[in-house]
Amino acid sequence: MLQKSVPAEPAIRVRSLAEADPTYAAAKELVARLKASSAKLDAEESELMHRLANRPPSAEKTGRVAALLGDAAPEEDEAPDGVRARLKAIAGERVDLRAAIEIAQQRLSQARFGASRVICAEVAPTYAERVKALADALLAAHTAHGELLTLINHLNAADIVWSGEMAPMQASGIFGHDGGKLEIWLHEASVAGFIAKAEIPKELQR
Repeated sequence: MLQKSVPAEPAIRVRSLAEADPTYAAAKELVARLKASSAKLDAEESELMHRLANRPPSAEKTGRVAALLGDAAPEEDEAPDGVRARLKAIAGERVDLRAAIEIAQQRLSQARFGASRVICAEVAPTYAERVKALADALLAAHTAHGELLTLINHLNAADIVWSGEMAPMQASGIFGHDGGKLEIWLHEASVAGFIAKAEIPKELQR
């Protein structure tokens, strides 16, 4: 059974974007509020459309008709002309809401970068420690792989039929031939400043 050679790293709590930046929290709340208003408007429109579709047939008592009859003008929400007026108003409100939501989402996107910057600054030291720990583990694994390949080379040089007795376990698929994949990763880690180039074995330097 494999034993863990390195103890597990302590857990680290990554704060949410809203926790890290009040600006992001406010922008997110605004987008949610506007979307809720849009959903409410959609529900109202559906209800009004249902009312119109299911009202009994009758002459429309518009404001002008009411004046001819000597009646008071119909209420804003009175069917059918009041309902149609409200539907028309909803169409205008929806245009405004869509514009407001688009602007609010742009603000939220901008705030996301600011909040992300704050969080990254908080976790950067731990991130660097863990990249360095990974580099050390990969180099140790590279050394162990090299020792395995040396033994296999000795077996091959002696013309020993060993693969029928022992399963071939070269890890070229992980490390790449001659360390190619590991070489690339170590180079990128060095360029990013996580490890010093001097820490990389000469055979793995680019």
